[in-house]
Amino acid sequence: MSEHNYNPAHKTVLDSLLLGMPGVKVGKAFGYPAYKVNGKIFAFVGSGVALKLPTARIQELIAAHPEMKPFEVADGVIWREWVSIQRANSEDYAEDIGLFEESAGFVAG
Repeated sequence: MSEHNYNPAHKTVLDSLLLGMPGVKVGKAFGYPAYKVNGKIFAFVGSGVALKLPTARIQELIAAHPEMKPFEVADGVIWREWVSIQRANSEDYAEDIGLFEESAGFVAG
């Protein structure tokens, strides 16, 4: 995957939201900008943003929020512990700060 297939405005907003959180570092995942805690990926930027959370939590979010969908990779494969959040405006990802914190805590163990 190319580094150019992500929304740079999303990355700018996420950098401002996430890099101040304890232990969070920016890196790459699958060629995309990613956010890690303790070396483990909890979020990354593509056309939207993907977050890692427990499967039951993912199902709750998808049922309650139309902007959240199962995270699907090539050939229709769905990663069950990942949710895709598609916001029209990059700044709107600030609404999800609680989910980013939850995700970082989940992967940190």
